[in-house]
Amino acid sequence: MAAAASGCDRAEPADVAATVATEPAGAPRLRVATVVIRFDNGRPDFGSAPTDDRLRTVAVFADVDPADRAVVDALAGQPPVMDSAIAVDTCARQAHALPPAAASPMVRPASWIQLLDVGNLELRAGNLMLPLQIHLLPSVIDATRGVRYDAAVEHGRSFLAAGALIVNSTGGDGVAPFSARVQVPRPVRITFVGEQPTSAGVVQGLSADSELRVRWGSVDGTADLELVAGAEQEGQAAWLRCRLRDDGDFSVPAALVAELPARSPKRPWTVMLVRRTRGAVAGFSDQALVLELADSVHVD
Repeated sequence: MAAAASGCDRAEPADVAATVATEPAGAPRLRVATVVIRFDNGRPDFGSAPTDDRLRTVAVFADVDPADRAVVDALAGQPPVMDSAIAVDTCARQAHALPPAAASPMVRPASWIQLLDVGNLELRAGNLMLPLQIHLLPSVIDATRGVRYDAAVEHGRSFLAAGALIVNSTGGDGVAPFSARVQVPRPVRITFVGEQPTSAGVVQGLSADSELRVRWGSVDGTADLELVAGAEQEGQAAWLRCRLRDDGDFSVPAALVAELPARSPKRPWTVMLVRRTRGAVAGFSDQALVLELADSVHVD
């Protein structure tokens, strides 16, 4: 088992302006959390060395105005929640679909946000244990203060073998100790993009004017499945997000594919499948614990 890096993040505040509305007296507050455990067969970022089987856990606990739930997700590196009205096997355009950089939210808070220290936090899977490090976020955005938890381990597939992942907290900041559990679905692996088999996470020679067919192995009926396709492009809705039926085969219509940014050697497309399941965290609203199993392919 690899240990997580230690120390506190004390980076300069992100270049994100925040306009905080005046909070009326007695306004309701919520205790919310976003705890994301993500396993990647391949990293989606370009220009970095390929790394297989990376497992990362990021956790944020907060006292917030109900309108600021999305800010907490962004602080944990979660993309905006996909519209639940989108039907299965249907896609929608979105400006930001890959997880944003943790602690760089794209959403301005409506009120002040207090991030909570819940004591020592660890991820357990059978006999394996990964302690999460606590990172001080002194001024990520105006009116936000507190801490974020973070840990990563390379070659982390062994954490999935136990069948369930457990996040334990010793408690703190008025939060009682808790143990949150989530079941591990089957890992997802993209096998073909178009008619090209995936090879080392790359597909080449795909036609730019046809539908985008994606096939995957190891179907699973216990979790949600999402397809993300596109590329980073400033100021445009450069991503497609699709809610999928987990049956091993889906084609994005050619009319939607045509709206994606043009591919180039410096800006290939990313095609990613994310299988996602959730669990509850005692003392916090919503299904706060999220497990994501992802596989990504670059389309040159």
